[in-house]
Amino acid sequence: SSTAGAFTETAPMSFRRVRDEELFVSEPNPMWFGNGPNESKPNWTNSNWLKSRFHFSFAEYNDYKNQSFGCLRVMNDDLVQPARGFGAHPHRDAEICTYVVEGELTHQDSMGTKETLGRGSIQFMTAGRGVTHSEHNLNKDKPLRFIQMWINPVERGLKPNYGSMCGEDVAEARKNKWAHLVSDVKQNFKTPVKINQDANIYVAEMDGDVKTTFEV
Repeated sequence: SSTAGAFTETAPMSFRRVRDEELFVSEPNPMWFGNGPNESKPNWTNSNWLKSRFHFSFAEYNDYKNQSFGCLRVMNDDLVQPARGFGAHPHRDAEICTYVVEGELTHQDSMGTKETLGRGSIQFMTAGRGVTHSEHNLNKDKPLRFIQMWINPVERGLKPNYGSMCGEDVAEARKNKWAHLVSDVKQNFKTPVKINQDANIYVAEMDGDVKTTFEV
């Protein structure tokens, strides 16, 4: 099962767990994002090119009681099949953080950035005044799974920016313990990613019989 938790200054010490059965599942038409028809291949793990699970209202899912949690506006768990992806599309006024669970994510944007990130990697993009980017699984054999979060920035109209961290750099740090990967640019925490909001992201990869604690 998957769970998601968040802490926000607007609701101190609040925590929300989102269970699998609560997630809205979206499987959009491949042509909407510049893809060819779906294929029936042994290396495909889903019949549709994309299976996206929404934690909050997004795209065709709209529930006025489930719009966001504090500054966390979007949290999508995306499974992308081989040689498929999201064609170029615009964003603005959002801090977008993407964590690669499995596979390889190739990002390209209007700022001139292009890179491919593997398992355990995290990237961020300050959309600010406006930026266009694409996200693809260019691997022809393996699917890609990533979790993407849109966080409302502390102010609008920021200068667009991009950054990332390779998952291999913190492989040991996230093994059976919490690795602090994202923090506020105005805070003194030593994290590989800094964003324009008082928000933090931690990641842990746990063995089945191991327990850990998270101090708030």
